[in-house]
Amino acid sequence: MSEQAAGNFISVSERLKQFKPASGRRTVKHYPTGIKKLDQMLGGGLYAGLTFLGARPGMGKSTFALQIASEIAAAGSPVLFYSLEMPSVRMEAKILNRAIHMRYPNSSLTADWFLREENNTGKQKDWKLVEKVGKEISGSFDKMYIKERKKLSVSGRDIVQDVEMFMNEKKEKPVVFVDYLQILSSCTGNRNATERQKNDENINELSGLSNKYDLAVFVISSLNRESYREEQRSLRMDSFKETGGIEYSASVILGLQPRNIRQPKFNYEQEMSKEVREQEIVFLKQRYGISGMKANVSVDFHAAKDLYTEKGASGKKSAPNVSRETKTDKKNTENANALPKKSGSASEAAVPQDVKVNADSLKNTETQAPEAERPQTQNTNLEYPDDPRARLAEEFRSLLGIATEERKE
Repeated sequence: MSEQAAGNFISVSERLKQFKPASGRRTVKHYPTGIKKLDQMLGGGLYAGLTFLGARPGMGKSTFALQIASEIAAAGSPVLFYSLEMPSVRMEAKILNRAIHMRYPNSSLTADWFLREENNTGKQKDWKLVEKVGKEISGSFDKMYIKERKKLSVSGRDIVQDVEMFMNEKKEKPVVFVDYLQILSSCTGNRNATERQKNDENINELSGLSNKYDLAVFVISSLNRESYREEQRSLRMDSFKETGGIEYSASVILGLQPRNIRQPKFNYEQEMSKEVREQEIVFLKQRYGISGMKANVSVDFHAAKDLYTEKGASGKKSAPNVSRETKTDKKNTENANALPKKSGSASEAAVPQDVKVNADSLKNTETQAPEAERPQTQNTNLEYPDDPRARLAEEFRSLLGIATEERKE
């Protein structure tokens, strides 16, 4: 029986022929997150498979996931957001607050302000702004659904059944968000199941959902306490709480942590009290792309605004680069100015052309080059114990002195 007739066995040779435009081959759909560099690292955005996000308490995991979900929904893709920790009204207030501050950055409104009972009377000017922005963004969320926990226990199997019901009703494939893994109960109803067994059961259910229907599933996870007992400990794969299933089942594992966590004087409480928290998205695993330090994405978290922006995109000027002119540079500039500038002399020929230092030209290049184009990896703001430029200048003066004495003789 031939492969063509059987239909169940198609050779790689036949499948390779499908790699051409409009061939009907299976392609990978990406859902942009709205954070440019994050999308670049992901190859275009979230894609089918399990994506996990972990961070310490209070880092803004839910806000980050909600912002990505909002961007995907605003682009026209259906989103199911399972908010198992917070009621839906809290999440909706976050969406509205973020939208207000994106349009009116100096607004003093917060998500909590919308829900305070004392603000129901008066405050007409503020409520008019809320109503105005609400109308502007309402059309962007026609396909976003926030599902809060309406019963005592919810399992991954319950989510699978709910997603399947949604697809039967809406005839569309949603992007699924789960906030968060450790709240899910055992799929088998086993009250004696360990935390690890319970998590693995739910991961298997969500993984099966993703594989069966080719869905992007984004899951928030808490971390074990060992991962943040030491303030300066960066996130690692084993930071995730009570599960090895995440490591094996995930296509992407992300972490959120402070950008300056590796600095000697880092203080977590001080960092959390900042109006704008400088964070980085860490790629702990990416099955189809790069991970590690090179993939890290720098972001700023405006906690009161429920808003994540790319580093420096908040309108606040970033710290200027430190001047590349060091004490050694200044000394060499003085030495270079003190040297004779006669061309064609024997002493000048003694110094190879490719090692001559023109300090003025270095400074001119620094002035003319746009700041964004300066390669950060080429940091010359260092002083070496044996600076070659100073040594060459000293040898130059020595050769010059010898040549002078020979002419006198």
